[in-house]
Amino acid sequence: MSRHHFMLIISVAATIGSLYFSEVRGFIPCSLCWWQRIFMYTTAIYLLVTLFRSRPVDVFFVRLYVLLGFSVSTYHVILERIPNGDELCTSGCLIKWVNYFGFLTIPLMSFTAFTLLAILAFLPQSKND
Repeated sequence: MSRHHFMLIISVAATIGSLYFSEVRGFIPCSLCWWQRIFMYTTAIYLLVTLFRSRPVDVFFVRLYVLLGFSVSTYHVILERIPNGDELCTSGCLIKWVNYFGFLTIPLMSFTAFTLLAILAFLPQSKND
């Protein structure tokens, strides 16, 4: 299994998780969440189509979308963690819909997924890729 397969698993799991929170639980995504979704969903769909058609993955495209999503998720987590961060966000992006274990929020989940994707995207090429 190549790193792109692991990236597919992570991006599909993150996509399903975000859809669960919005469509099943009824949590309203903020504008930062929507940007993260754009980058995550695109990555998941691209990897799904590419890998199942047995075509080579465009590494530049995947890295670009992962880095853009990582940047937005980093900003979202920083806003969430700094004191008075809600003053910098006017679109309700700091509503803590979930707070598992006292620290695991939706922005942190997204940040974790994008971090894992970034690590995998920037690993050196191997024979399996």
